Amino acid sequence: MDLVEKFDAKGKTGAPYHVEVYQTQQDEADAAALAFSRSYKLADGRALDPLTNEKFRIVQTGEKIYRV
Repeated sequence: MDLVEKFDAKGKTGAPYHVEVYQTQQDEADAAALAFSRSYKLADGRALDPLTNEKFRIVQTGEKIYRV
């Protein structure tokens, strides 16, 4: 998996987070599978579930965070 993007996010309390987006290499012709080949993690290694393109849930705590 390759690191393809980094961005900042904040929780409802204003706590800052650094998100890293990893992507597995796919055949470019398979664009539909491309969306499912991405994984989101906090810089400290905790996994994220993407809820929308702007909203994520920290798997371990259930806290929702938002892209800034």
